Order: sequence, then C-alpha cells, then structure tokens
Amino acid sequence: MPWWTWLALGAFALALVATAVFAVYAVGQVKRARAVGERLQGRVDELARAAEEVERRLAHVQERAEELERERTRLQGSLDRLSVLTWAAADARKSVTRLRNAYLRK
Repeated sequence: MPWWTWLALGAFALALVATAVFAVYAVGQVKRARAVGERLQGRVDELARAAEEVERRLAHVQERAEELERERTRLQGSLDRLSVLTWAAADARKSVTRLRNAYLRK
C-alpha cells in the first residue's frame, strides 16, 4: 500500500479520535449544564415559595394595618369624648364651687 494511503488512514483515524474526544467532552458539558439547570430550578422553586410566603405575610400585615387604623379611629373618638367629658366635669366643678362659695358666704 502506498504511503499516502497510510497518511489518509492516519488522518481519518485522528479525525475519528478527535470527534470521539469532542463528543465525550460535549456529553460531559451537557450533563453539567443539566445539573446546573436542576440546581437553578431548585433555587427558583425555593425563591417562589419564599415569595409566596412574603405575599402571605404582606396580606396579613395589610389586614393588621387596616385593623390598627380602625382601632386608632375608635381611640380618637374615645379621646374626643373624654376631652368633652373632662371639660364638662371641670365646668360642673366650677359651678359647684361657685354655688358652695355663694351658699357658705351667706
């Protein structure tokens, strides 16, 4: 067989080996990429669960804020009534003091 046949067969064998090496490398990269994708998907799932928990807590906080606002409004009304009653009590005390002073002078 002529030497160029051996050279062509050697080049062909080298190409087959290089292709096989590249295929093994590519399969390894694909496996690593899948593993990374699965880890990322796990993290995304965890993040989604955390986001749902935050949304649930935010809804609870909003409900509590509305309740707090209602209670604050009720308390403000009570404080307003207390202010009126305090004023009325002070006014009544002044009237009683005047009557007592007027009665005791006579």
